[in-house]
Amino acid sequence: MIDGRCIRLVTMIVLAAALLGFTATSRAKIRTVPPGAVSLFAQTPAAEQKTAEQVYKNIQVLDGLPASELDGVMSFMSAAMGVGCTHCHTNPWDSDAKSPKLAARKMIVMTRAINKENFSSNPAITCYTCHRGQHNTEPQPLIDIAVSSAPDATVPAKSAALPSTDEVIGRYIRAVGDEDAIEKLKTRVSRGTETTANRMTPPQTIPIEILQAAPDKLLIIRNNPDGAAVEGFDGVKGWTKGVGGQTEITGKELAVTKREADFFRYLKIRVSYPQMRVLAKEKIGGREAFVVGATSREDDRERLYFDVESGLLVRRYVSFKTAFGSIPEVTGFDDYREVNGVRVPFIIKWSRPPFGFVRKFTEIRHNSIVDGARFQPDAR
Repeated sequence: MIDGRCIRLVTMIVLAAALLGFTATSRAKIRTVPPGAVSLFAQTPAAEQKTAEQVYKNIQVLDGLPASELDGVMSFMSAAMGVGCTHCHTNPWDSDAKSPKLAARKMIVMTRAINKENFSSNPAITCYTCHRGQHNTEPQPLIDIAVSSAPDATVPAKSAALPSTDEVIGRYIRAVGDEDAIEKLKTRVSRGTETTANRMTPPQTIPIEILQAAPDKLLIIRNNPDGAAVEGFDGVKGWTKGVGGQTEITGKELAVTKREADFFRYLKIRVSYPQMRVLAKEKIGGREAFVVGATSREDDRERLYFDVESGLLVRRYVSFKTAFGSIPEVTGFDDYREVNGVRVPFIIKWSRPPFGFVRKFTEIRHNSIVDGARFQPDAR
């Protein structure tokens, strides 16, 4: 029997589906670059714990939300709707000129009320509940719901036995190169192009150069049309430098940069992921892959996909958590080639809606001479 609480819940969900135009709420500044790119805006130190309304303009329904969580909320709503930031926002970003932004505020108030009354304020109902990655919702049930609900008389086939974790990881290590060859690596210089997308502007392709030194130094140089944008990590401090000057990387952005700077992250994989377990076998791009659940040294839970035929790592999946829910962050590895006895991917794809990039390297060299001073931020 359906009680009054369920009726109210269903009614409010249907109302959400009927009101179109739900996307991001207002803020004065929006991040429009993927991790690894130079941010246009200085990051607020986490220790200050300022709220969104203290940092951004015209915050009306997200007041009280930590300012550091606002980018994640915007990304979640963008992913749930399948749109870019400019669907709701215009310049200046705090403007209320676009009606979808006003509708978004109503939706945020509504879903928060549903979750508070029925789910102890946990984000059980979100914009994705009705939109499913599409601008327009589907408030009506599927036309073949009666047929699809019928019991299936087919006996499911038993899945084949999965290999052990040691077998999958051991095969991967042999595929990329023996441990002696990996230990001899000291530096890596990669040159090629990076194509970025953000669902707002046409994809842009620029030259990119990445310098790495073991164990954890990184320098990324992007040659933008308006000047070079540089990001560095010297093993302790992270920094960016562009046309607007130099900025220190802090908080969550620093953690992302530090992970990207880990020279042996996917080569000494047993060190990077102390806990691993084979979960399943799935198809990735038409090819079968073993799915390994992995817990990193930073205690992050990830899924690593290893090609059944080649043994190589082809995908990394992590659930990126925001205040409104989780969105998928996926890194793909392709076109492995041998460089100094170690196979490395010449194509890397990354996506976390609404942002993404594809790096295609034309040259990767190991153990080239790299001046260590290049990883240091400029003296101030």
